Amino acid sequence: MFGWIHESFRQLVTRKYGKDIWEKIVHMAKFELGTESEIAHYYNDDETLRLVNSMANVIGIPIEEIWEAYGGFLIQFTMETGWDELLRAMAPDLEGFLDSLDSLHYFIDHVVYKTKLRGPSFRCDVQADGTLLLHYYSKRSGLYPIVKGVVREVARRIYDTEVVMKVQERKQEHLDAFVTEHVVFVITQIENANSVQQKSISSKADSQIDLSTVLFIRRRLTAWKLVPHHSLCHSLTDSPKIPKDSEPEEGIYEISSTDFGLAFPYHICFDPDLFLEHFGNFIKKTYPNATRQETRVTDLLELVHPEVPFSYESIKYYKNSLFVFRLKGLGDIVHNPSDEAKTVLLKGSMVFIDEGKYILYMCSVNVTTVRELIERNLHLSDMQRHDGTRDVIMLNQSRMSQVELNRTLEETTKKLKKMAQELEIEKQKTDELLCELMPASVADSLRSGKTMDAS
Repeated sequence: MFGWIHESFRQLVTRKYGKDIWEKIVHMAKFELGTESEIAHYYNDDETLRLVNSMANVIGIPIEEIWEAYGGFLIQFTMETGWDELLRAMAPDLEGFLDSLDSLHYFIDHVVYKTKLRGPSFRCDVQADGTLLLHYYSKRSGLYPIVKGVVREVARRIYDTEVVMKVQERKQEHLDAFVTEHVVFVITQIENANSVQQKSISSKADSQIDLSTVLFIRRRLTAWKLVPHHSLCHSLTDSPKIPKDSEPEEGIYEISSTDFGLAFPYHICFDPDLFLEHFGNFIKKTYPNATRQETRVTDLLELVHPEVPFSYESIKYYKNSLFVFRLKGLGDIVHNPSDEAKTVLLKGSMVFIDEGKYILYMCSVNVTTVRELIERNLHLSDMQRHDGTRDVIMLNQSRMSQVELNRTLEETTKKLKKMAQELEIEKQKTDELLCELMPASVADSLRSGKTMDAS
């Protein structure tokens, strides 16, 4: 696990139980003091579990309670260390926050710290009674109590409400070559005892699409010609068909799939059988032989994240997740192929069109630094000017430099501590040698810098 996890464990224990207790835990876990919580270091799962087991033994509480307490403290510690505003800006309600966790994990693991870890995945479903069903998927078994602590603390700190979480189901699922733990939580909002109006943990139950919005979207889909006209749904709701003469008179701005492909060069639209319907200019340039309704998405792309089989059903389950694909083959975009050429990734989201008859993958090239651009023979000009990836690359270049500087300082501090320890050992050896060669009074005088009469 990432060193940030160990550091937050250290902060939790030292704040609640004191430094001495933490030192006992570190000793029992067989870590050298000072090496157990290096933020930029990657610890394997055995090392982390060793630390957690030691915490349970020294403090005297079950491991499940350790994980749950850690989940709550993780949010507190994260908000204290500069991430407060980001967490508060993620979503207007708890449901949206939970649906955004996948993207946040991906950003921290793959962009900020470049760890490429296999983090957990989440998806959230709203029930008719207002409760939430949270689906948690993880390659690591037994860590689900962390989620309970995280969700309760987020609800309390960010959305000013209290929730109760219960495990409805826990099972093991086989996805490709991996065994994934799938835990389903029921999240219930606690009624305020003071009869104060609380903000709902989900906004979907109260959201309604008004008539003008329905007509606007229907008219745009028809005008853009992005899906066959005969398959367009007549409404986005179950309301009866609206007479044509009742539609507001607004201009129709036609855009063909060709123009759409120019404006959004990386997009891909496909049907439930994964056959291409239309795609952007970048895809056309990279795969000139790709043909509508003959080529499958899987012929061009390989799913990287989330780590599930790529199918229509998987997309439905993970529709709120960030989708990352690897282009199969480097294609024409690499002008000087070499062994050092890096694979090009696409990152974006899935949008269901025409009641799920088509899926539109809206995405950008997944690069975050200038170095990644160079390694892939790409340029900023390969991205549309409206594409925020341009700003991300330039801003993140500065942030990555700061992260690298912090990592270097951490390594330097570690080396200095080691040198100081070695110097102390050598000093002790020198003292012992002086005591062996001459009387103690003479040795003490020499250590204090005094001169001695040879007579």
